[in-house]
Amino acid sequence: MFSKTVLVVLGLAASVLAAPQPIQVEVAAPDALNATLSAQAADYQNHWGTGTVYDQQGGYGSCGQMHSDWDMIVAMTFAYQGHSWPPAMCGRQVVITNTGNGNKITATVADTCPGCRTADSIDLSRGAWNALTNGAAPGVINIQWYML
Repeated sequence: MFSKTVLVVLGLAASVLAAPQPIQVEVAAPDALNATLSAQAADYQNHWGTGTVYDQQGGYGSCGQMHSDWDMIVAMTFAYQGHSWPPAMCGRQVVITNTGNGNKITATVADTCPGCRTADSIDLSRGAWNALTNGAAPGVINIQWYML
């Protein structure tokens, strides 16, 4: 009887010791994680979208800096920038080609474009727009782009 009691007590002790213990895991906020994944995906592929022009109006971009209309800067969509601070793509270089005329530029991401038509569309400063369109009136152009 004593040996059975010892076996039962040992069995219970083993099951308590083997029971799963809670662990703490830190998980990035979904928006920050999605923006990071989108930023990483942008590095490895070409994207096609539309390009539009926007004015700086003397204000700060979502990346926290002021720029002139003639700086070679762009605004990316929330799909790449995310909704956290700082936006995921700030300061990154993007190579953009106007697919209509072949003009190509390298610009810096300095803002977020909440009104862009698609996730792969980009808002261009006047300087970037003029370089891509040979100074055409503001409108919409088809673009191809990738991150450096």
